[in-house]
Amino acid sequence: MQQENIFEYVRCMAALIRSEQRRKCAHIRLQLVHFEVLDYLSQSTQYTDTPAATASYFGMTRGTVSQSLIVLEKKGYIEKHKDELDKRIIHVDLLPSGSAILSKARTSELLNKANIFFKRESIAPPKIRMFNHVFSALQKASQSQPFKAGNGSTFKLMNKANIFEVIECMAALIRSEERRNCTELKLQLVHFQVLEYLSLCNKYSDTLAAIANYLGMTRGTVSQSLMILEKRELIKKTQDNSDKRVFHIQLLIRGRYIIKKVKPTELFNKAEAIIQDNKSIAAGEEVFIEALRALQKANEFNSFGICKTCMNFSRNPSGFFCELTQEKLSKSDSDKICQEHIPV
Repeated sequence: MQQENIFEYVRCMAALIRSEQRRKCAHIRLQLVHFEVLDYLSQSTQYTDTPAATASYFGMTRGTVSQSLIVLEKKGYIEKHKDELDKRIIHVDLLPSGSAILSKARTSELLNKANIFFKRESIAPPKIRMFNHVFSALQKASQSQPFKAGNGSTFKLMNKANIFEVIECMAALIRSEERRNCTELKLQLVHFQVLEYLSLCNKYSDTLAAIANYLGMTRGTVSQSLMILEKRELIKKTQDNSDKRVFHIQLLIRGRYIIKKVKPTELFNKAEAIIQDNKSIAAGEEVFIEALRALQKANEFNSFGICKTCMNFSRNPSGFFCELTQEKLSKSDSDKICQEHIPV
């Protein structure tokens, strides 16, 4: 079993879930990071509901978390109180208004729909348990080891029927490591996500509009991010040969270096070692491929799947071909994600 591929599938699924979360948050005028903090607090215990624990979980500085908590407190979504035994410790409680806004921002509809598609494939229970094993390995490999409390309680999503909620948990652990690495490089997480997308997309999907669609953000917000990345010489823009209104965004060498530094390779390697030590795990990554396909089918927007897994992809004696654009495809493009992807 190729563990690295499994984590890449998880990352692809996480991107689709994150995009849906951004859309929902934008609709109710809530920042994604504020949704994530509220979501964390809704599942934390008396041992993990502190600003320090929150910062550790997200891989953020305490100052950044403090700013988010100030905003959420002003909106009336949370309240703080001092610990009864140690007055230096501050606990953060989620208020009913916070729970209400959180329910509006959750991606439950997408996850439930994906779960229905997934169950139609009649995946055997032993393979489904793979998600729990991989999540457990990631949790053990994580530097912060979130949701492990002094009384022995843990983050209780391991036994949930909806495996996509387990994927959400894995995505949060990966995002925490990415945030930590971004902080060291003085780079915002969203800027890394733009760079990472550009390293994965093909020639049909390297535009501002495609990036905005993939990340679930407005074009204006993405445009600001691209300006910053261009100033740092991490990307460059080139005008389309056929349509001068369209600009393609290319990743530069420095941008690829940043991706390599931020990508949680060490976390994946540690998790891989933990999985390999567990002899009870059966080989097979097919279950993760099926889960990704189910999530792509459930997504009402573009699926952003790998080109060669698209309904419009075909092979002929001269190479690869796209039936939608009626153009030849390079080997590189066929191995990358495309916004026009239609799951088979």
